[in-house]
Amino acid sequence: MSEPHKPGSWLEERTYILRTVEDLKAEQKRQSEAAAADRVALIEKGRKDIDAAHEKIRALQHQRLALRLKNWALGGIVGFVGAGLVELFKLLLHGWKP
Repeated sequence: MSEPHKPGSWLEERTYILRTVEDLKAEQKRQSEAAAADRVALIEKGRKDIDAAHEKIRALQHQRLALRLKNWALGGIVGFVGAGLVELFKLLLHGWKP
């Protein structure tokens, strides 16, 4: 014959199931909060990386401008000195008399 129904066992099973459901909900909430925190940290890291890349680009542009200015200045000086030397050689070749 079958065993008679025990009144306490149904209540214990129901309590166990409710506790398990609550534990699962708590775990789901914890994981959701952890995922949200990870997402925030990832977004913040991405923003910092982008800012750092922009700073590097700005620094390179500044260096590029400085090099262009130096090249322009040196080109002008070399041109001026070169023209002076050409004129000096012309004078020497055509007989410069002080």
